[in-house]
Amino acid sequence: MINLPFIAIGTGTFALLAIGWYSKREMARRRQAEAQLKQQTEREQLVNQITQDIRQSLQLDQVLATTVKEVQQLLQADRVLIYRLYDDGTGCAIHETVLAPYPAVLGQTFPEEVFPQAYHQAYADGKTRAISHVQQQDVEPCLREFVAQFGVQAKLIVPIIQDVRNVNSPHQTTGDQYLWGLLIAHQCRQPRTWETWEVELLSQLSTQVAIAVQQSELYTQLQQLNSQLEQRVQQRTVELADANTALLHTNETLQALVKASPRAIIMLDRQGQVKIWNPAAERIFGWTEAEVIDQPNPIGLHDQRSDYPAIQSQVLQGKTYSRLEMRQQRKDGNRIDMVFSAAPLKDKQNAISGIVAIIADITEQKQQAEELRLLQSVVVNTNDAVIITEVDPIDDPGPRIIYVNEAFTRITGYTPAEILGKTPRILQGPKTDPSELAKIRQALKSWEAVTVEVINYRKDGTEFWNEFSIVPVSDATGLYTHWIAVQRDTTGRKQVDQALRQSEERFRSLIENALDIIMILNLDGTFAYVSPSVEKILGYAATELITQTVSHYVTPDDWEQINHRLINPSDATDSTHPIEFRYRHRDGSWRILEAVSQPFVAHKTPLGHAPTVQVMVNARDITERKRLDEIRLALEREKELNTLKTRFFSMASHEFRTPLSISLAAAQLLENSQEAWENNEKRLRNLHRIQDSVKNMVQLLDDILTINRAETGNLAFNPKPLDLERYCQHFVEEMQFNIESQHDLRFDCQGEHRPIALDEKLLRSILSNLISNSVKYSPQGGPVKLTLSYQPDQVQIQVEDHGIGIPEASKPQLFEPFHRGNNIKSIPGTGLGLVVVKKCVDLHQGSIEIISQVDQGTTCRITLPH
Repeated sequence: MINLPFIAIGTGTFALLAIGWYSKREMARRRQAEAQLKQQTEREQLVNQITQDIRQSLQLDQVLATTVKEVQQLLQADRVLIYRLYDDGTGCAIHETVLAPYPAVLGQTFPEEVFPQAYHQAYADGKTRAISHVQQQDVEPCLREFVAQFGVQAKLIVPIIQDVRNVNSPHQTTGDQYLWGLLIAHQCRQPRTWETWEVELLSQLSTQVAIAVQQSELYTQLQQLNSQLEQRVQQRTVELADANTALLHTNETLQALVKASPRAIIMLDRQGQVKIWNPAAERIFGWTEAEVIDQPNPIGLHDQRSDYPAIQSQVLQGKTYSRLEMRQQRKDGNRIDMVFSAAPLKDKQNAISGIVAIIADITEQKQQAEELRLLQSVVVNTNDAVIITEVDPIDDPGPRIIYVNEAFTRITGYTPAEILGKTPRILQGPKTDPSELAKIRQALKSWEAVTVEVINYRKDGTEFWNEFSIVPVSDATGLYTHWIAVQRDTTGRKQVDQALRQSEERFRSLIENALDIIMILNLDGTFAYVSPSVEKILGYAATELITQTVSHYVTPDDWEQINHRLINPSDATDSTHPIEFRYRHRDGSWRILEAVSQPFVAHKTPLGHAPTVQVMVNARDITERKRLDEIRLALEREKELNTLKTRFFSMASHEFRTPLSISLAAAQLLENSQEAWENNEKRLRNLHRIQDSVKNMVQLLDDILTINRAETGNLAFNPKPLDLERYCQHFVEEMQFNIESQHDLRFDCQGEHRPIALDEKLLRSILSNLISNSVKYSPQGGPVKLTLSYQPDQVQIQVEDHGIGIPEASKPQLFEPFHRGNNIKSIPGTGLGLVVVKKCVDLHQGSIEIISQVDQGTTCRITLPH
């Protein structure tokens, strides 16, 4: 049977869960909307505040400075600047706020090319530009290169536009929107995507800046008009110069009061000329009475930042000021804070005839108030807890707490309401060190400052390490009135110290049990530390190597090669590659070590001192590995040599078979054919065949012997001074005599003759093989040119022909024995000529270069050093 009550309960529970889930979701959405609305409201309030700050001042520099500062703080940008555009196309950063370490742009003037005229109209029409990544976005190359010098990765540009401006400029007409400048934000740390509200914010602020600029210009015009007005008033004042004699006694009384007043009393006529300047004014502003009487009021006269001239003008118009605070410049250039009260003076006709002002210097009061404000800000906002207590009693129950800052609550959990009236001893507990408390008590009794570190307890009972300093505070009479304690939670530092000690113990255990040798060397090569594994590998106890020099145990030859890389690895270009050297074992034998070294800062040093640098060396014994490598290489060389010998004998046998077969055939023909023997022409032809075959075999044997001697290192090399030009000339004449007339051998010598030592026998092999090849592989005849070229530190021998050339496929095997090109057809040869030439050139430490094209000819260039 269905249990209806349980079903109803389950359905109700599900409904409640659904309602709860929906309520939570709606609450989350509402909180998110409220947070967004709050952020938007805060931004709008901040914009309104900045706008109000801008509009409150008529001083353009102050307006612009406020703008860049507030925008930088609002956007958290790395640099915010105002770029002023001038009518000649140049521009200048006139105000800037920039964070370290990025370079300042302030005051730099840039040519017209930085901001071309073609861009002006777009910005004059209100265009803004947001660049999130100058290296990846579609940014002009010139702009990318320009901003890179200031470290800019992202930028936001908003124009400052004035709607109406009458200018005499070749770029603008009257009534156009005037592009006064740009408001620019830079992000240098990283690329940045600019939010829509940020762009809108800067656009709003640029509009306010444009208004402020116009206000400032109007203010300047107003000053000019005011100056003209003052000149007209001055003309009228001259006509009213006679004073009323009936007020003489009153004036004398007032003058006495004015002179005795501790405040500056100044009276000006309508022309702004000083009529009264009392001693207090002399003391406050620095000008004497004689300097200013009947002269224009010097206060704010040459100070462009001063608001005083405008206030003076307003007082002359009938406005009264009472206790107005402002900053003004003294005669010596220093600026002072003052309280200013001023009212207009009226004559019998109730017309304003001048100004009287009373001024008090409050510079010292402002400084004291600012110092007090800064101190209060430090105390309130510092991360360290600050406690102020009464001076007594030192013994139980202890002095009462009369002040704690917010950091105290964060550290201990006690609110001011819970702790005020209590003693600091409320923080003590079982693990608080009594000896440290006794140290505090002794310092308090002696009225001395003290610093200790103890375990204290928070409100919730948890422990924390507390480092605090206590100092006594006295009043103006020297009487001690309070104790001030500054406390810092050092629990994290203690934990870090403990973790560092544990880490040090683990790494020390790792190093001391490593199979490799770990060494720490000073820069003079002495051992500062050696791991215990050195005793197992090299037989030395670690202690007997300390302060010894590592070079004492390395072979001199190896030390000369490795000492710089081992002791100064940071200067080496290949410091990451291991170095090998022989190290003396305690038993006198030599072990081969492979090591990698790395510099490191051993410990911190005081500021201004160079850090102590040492070198860590990780070395391992590779003696056995080297021995096995040598055995392996010897086996590989033996295998390669056997393969080469097999190939050599096979090719040599093939090359000998051809001339032997020719000689045998010619000899058998002469032996078996009476006609061939008796016919003089046939007999000579067969005999010549035998002779040519024997010559070829002799040449082949000579080439093989030369190659073999070179391979085994037995080829004699006896260089002697040689007149190379004369030798080559004679050799060419000799070769021309022995070859057919269809080949024309030519010789050319270039450069200044220089002495050179060569092996004449090897040189003959070089020239004979090269010229013979050129003649042999030029079957159609033609010129063969030998060129000798003297150069400052070498000599070049070049043999050039116009024969069949060498195919590209055969060039890689040119210097392999018995290799010949696939285009030689029936041209006889052994394939050993160039091999012999290469061996002879190598003995002279020279080089050989072959340049050839099929059917175009071949050029062989030999370079030999002097």
